[in-house]
Amino acid sequence: MFSPFDQIKETKYLSEDKAGIYRPICRVLFQKTALEFQGSMYTISEILTDLKQRPEFEGRFIDLTEKELDDALKSLEKWGNVLGHQDTSKAKRIEELKNRRSLYSITDITIELERMIEGLQNSLRSIRGIEFERHIPDRMMEELDKLKKWKEGQPYDLRIVWKELMDRFKSLQTESSNFFAQISRASFNEDMMRTASFLAYKEKFVQMLRNFVLVIMDKQEKVRQYFHEISDENIQRIVDHIVTKEEAADISGDFNVEESRSARLSEWQGLKGWFVEINGKKPGVRFLIDQAKNTIVRVVKIAEQITDRYNHFKSRKNDCLQIARLLARAETIEECHRLSAYVFGVQQTFHFFAMPKRSDDHHDTIWEYDPHEVTIFKNVPGRRAGKIKHALDENPLKEYELLKQHQEHQMIIRRYFDELTVDGRIVFEELPVLHPIIRNILLELIGQASASSKKIARTDNGIKFRLTKRSDRWIQVRFTDGTLTMKDLEIERVEGVN
Repeated sequence: MFSPFDQIKETKYLSEDKAGIYRPICRVLFQKTALEFQGSMYTISEILTDLKQRPEFEGRFIDLTEKELDDALKSLEKWGNVLGHQDTSKAKRIEELKNRRSLYSITDITIELERMIEGLQNSLRSIRGIEFERHIPDRMMEELDKLKKWKEGQPYDLRIVWKELMDRFKSLQTESSNFFAQISRASFNEDMMRTASFLAYKEKFVQMLRNFVLVIMDKQEKVRQYFHEISDENIQRIVDHIVTKEEAADISGDFNVEESRSARLSEWQGLKGWFVEINGKKPGVRFLIDQAKNTIVRVVKIAEQITDRYNHFKSRKNDCLQIARLLARAETIEECHRLSAYVFGVQQTFHFFAMPKRSDDHHDTIWEYDPHEVTIFKNVPGRRAGKIKHALDENPLKEYELLKQHQEHQMIIRRYFDELTVDGRIVFEELPVLHPIIRNILLELIGQASASSKKIARTDNGIKFRLTKRSDRWIQVRFTDGTLTMKDLEIERVEGVN
């Protein structure tokens, strides 16, 4: 384990004068070992062949000799980037014994350094075209729900759930912070403001940020609710379970239980502090939303400056004359109104009417729907639309079937209520898994009783119930199609109450 006061000599190859040879060597060994899985130990001739043939090096090492490569490998071995091994294969001739080849392998810390550099380069390349993943909050809520419902013996691995939750949080946090850091650079504003292409870029940029802000604002309350429902005691129990599993799977023998537990608790506090205010500290999501709003305002101002600069010396006389010609060419006042709306915008808009949702995507907004026409009729006092009279079609057999279905439905409800009632009471917290029909009846009784001054409700069968609040706790009642979260209530059967 590295101390914050120690020098890390393994990073010297990145900044030495001969980094142009040191870094390609480490890169080749990293790719062959960690990406291509071609073994772990390589001879000087194998490394030299790769340096000369890899297309990303553009033929820079055509004249490199084995002696120069051997000197570079010895320097890397001194700094701890590679390890030298002696060839232990059996020699069949005296020449082979005299000239035993050296084998080299890359160290673990150098593999991590190269992987970090590769990830950093990919991150910087993708910042300009970053697109916030709008479904990350939904995926995070799925993982939080698993943590909330977790008990010993659950079929899913809690370590995987924890890792996926933290990976999604880090992705949301890292990508958003990198993006805003890139936008905030002065060089970005200067470079973009030199070109009119920024105007086209602005529309996509503002739309992307608007979607991001809408999703975060829509989901933050739901995510915050999970942090209120998952207690610190449950998190301690979950972390202890994860650490126990990690300790059992460790083969190195130097696993530190307390450090691992402390790291998991710190991860949870970081995630919770991003959505919930802790000790008066402003949550990170609030800061991110404010930053997104300020960025939108900033980009719009830049676009206005570009527009003003390009139009400062431009005469609008020809544009105005062309609009006047189009208006003069119009045949009706309605056509003039439409042309004016296209050019100057709609002056008076009273209502928005939208068709039903076209898909199950919760992130769709009205602006993404295709346009459609709605016929509106003028409402004149005293004038009503004519009604068409239809003959009454009586069908006694059909009426009998409907009556029979209604009676059977009432018998099922009565039987359910008899089974659920214990000592004249129905305690919602103690109910088993119920059918959705019973949920609708119970909710209707709660609504009736809440509106009554005596807290009394009546079923269709004439059974009366009184609603009582047991405590201020929130409970969950399970049904075959889902779970209902509600206050801790009970209803008591009463007689002789009007």
